[in-house]
Amino acid sequence: MRFTGLARLAVTAVMAGATALAAPAAAQAAIPVSGGTPVLVNGVAGCTLTAAGYDAAGTPVAFTAAHCSDRINAPVILRGDPGAGVIGTVATRNEILDYSVIRLNPGVVVPVRQPGVTGRGPAPEFGDVVCKDGMSTGHTCGITWQRDGNEFWSHACAGYGDSGGPVTRDGRLVGLLSGGHMPPAAGSVGSIGALLPSCLHPVQSPVFLPALAYSFDAIVADATDRNWPGRGFRMA
Repeated sequence: MRFTGLARLAVTAVMAGATALAAPAAAQAAIPVSGGTPVLVNGVAGCTLTAAGYDAAGTPVAFTAAHCSDRINAPVILRGDPGAGVIGTVATRNEILDYSVIRLNPGVVVPVRQPGVTGRGPAPEFGDVVCKDGMSTGHTCGITWQRDGNEFWSHACAGYGDSGGPVTRDGRLVGLLSGGHMPPAAGSVGSIGALLPSCLHPVQSPVFLPALAYSFDAIVADATDRNWPGRGFRMA
């Protein structure tokens, strides 16, 4: 998650015991993964999956934030079950829309639909209430402050490790959580900071800035236009 100023969120959260990738586990039933599943990219970057499903080629894939890794082929493991082994690798990434596509290992995990998500929807507008799910701060909701093309800023609390998490509105996936900073139209932090409701979490910085997310429809369209892995994505 990318935050500016005092509220900058770390791209990598080094997890205890995750200094090396876990060895592949013995044969076991495939583990379900979906939007909201916490992962470690390259063994150290704690992030959250946006959604899991299949691309136009029928390949099982998942999405998360591009800034969770700086290279293609970075391995991904489950934060909550590192012993399961590598669940997939980063197949492609786009820093402009801050998304990466993970090619999943069907021998280890299987894509499933995130509970409560009925489909996809367009990016929200000012005043729309959206919710996000993330590894660190869980399920939180808040008002959308601004929309600018494929970007939108909301008061859905977020923190370290929530990067890539799904942003939903009325049960539909509308965005990928990227980071946080004041919306361009907000002016200086002091001009609006006192108006924002509290958004604190015990393990996070006491300074909160609105969460930045990118339209998930725009992300899928970009992957499709480029004929990248993830093109024509459909949720499980």
